[in-house]
Amino acid sequence: METLTALTVGLIAWSFAVHLPLVYTVLGLVWLLPTLEVLGIKKNNDRYFEIAKRLSRYLIFIYAIGGLFGTIITVFLAGLMPIFTNAAGVLLWPVWGVAIVFGVAISLPLIGFYYRSFGKMDDAKHAALGYVLAIFTSIIPAMFRLVFAFINYPVGVVVKPDPNSVIGFDLGADLGQALTNPTYPPLLIATLTGAVAFTATLISAVYTWRYAKTKDEIYKLGKEFFAKAALILGVIYVLSAVWYLYEVYQYSPTVAWSIFGSPPSYLPSSLQPVYQPDLNLSWLFYLNIVLGVIVLIHLALALRSSNAPLAMLAFLAVIALMDGAEVLNGLAHLPYAIVPSPPIALALVNSYGVNFALQVANTLKVSTLITPSLNSLVQLMGQEPWLLGFSLAMFVLFNVVLLAGVYYVFALRPQQTPQTPK
Repeated sequence: METLTALTVGLIAWSFAVHLPLVYTVLGLVWLLPTLEVLGIKKNNDRYFEIAKRLSRYLIFIYAIGGLFGTIITVFLAGLMPIFTNAAGVLLWPVWGVAIVFGVAISLPLIGFYYRSFGKMDDAKHAALGYVLAIFTSIIPAMFRLVFAFINYPVGVVVKPDPNSVIGFDLGADLGQALTNPTYPPLLIATLTGAVAFTATLISAVYTWRYAKTKDEIYKLGKEFFAKAALILGVIYVLSAVWYLYEVYQYSPTVAWSIFGSPPSYLPSSLQPVYQPDLNLSWLFYLNIVLGVIVLIHLALALRSSNAPLAMLAFLAVIALMDGAEVLNGLAHLPYAIVPSPPIALALVNSYGVNFALQVANTLKVSTLITPSLNSLVQLMGQEPWLLGFSLAMFVLFNVVLLAGVYYVFALRPQQTPQTPK
């Protein structure tokens, strides 16, 4: 059963692993493409439109896979964990519902319309449509980042004993108060700007490599634009990340301890055993800084030259940086699924006693969340083991399709069509 538990939890991890780099790319593209169109209008240069048109094919292709593995599959799998939905459902399900509505019912059709309407409507109106799409698409990470902020510091949480609950209590939250979470604004800003910087760096690296090989001027134009965009948004990302780390240090002792390698100075020694993290991820934190420096060097040089080997190194480095940042943020709260902050723990002690406070803290640990007796997903895999094999086959298939699609989008240049005066 332990092996089965690990495999089923790994299924969710795999879904996230497929989802994250794809959704970051989509989120970056929906902001970059209309910006390219605006530049094309201002500079009267059709090459900006050509780049935007080419990359829009990548947008619609990747969104289908990224959205499938993120907003749909991952939420469904999490829904099979009754302890998770029972403990945090009052907060999370409205948030997930909004994300699914905007991700599936609104953004996906808009992406299709945006792509199909290239060259068929006024350029300025089409760029405006692109920004509308970007705003709607950004609501999806805005909702999910609220969940991550709640995990780090559950502002507005309400805990009440409930003998009918599978975990002995109900955990709810006031959404209005949850939005005041001090870790939420910097996390959201870092996510949005980081996604644009990540995507711009990827494309800049590919275009730098292509320009070094072909000397095609469109790749020169593209690499310079995306390098500038990545530098500007990258600076904002770094500043918001520093802000986020400061807030985490102040309000989430387990996360801060894991990231920086030592307990926060304000944490009493008597509480250190309660908040000690499972993992010391300070090495990953410093590795991310090194990867960021590599990316910065590439972006600075891409404005003046075309170093193909460095571009490919930056391509890999920025993917590793994105994965590293998400792993850091996603694992630093262990052993807890939701970190019981000191003020909340004190309030529980005062209201219901020490034993109940300890019960809540122990229940909110990940080890409890994946207990087979409470996990419908583990039970399902035990009854239908073929689902794991099917998932593995689908994993291989989607990776092959994804790699083929990326090659097609970046390696092949579409034929230029004559531009008609607007």
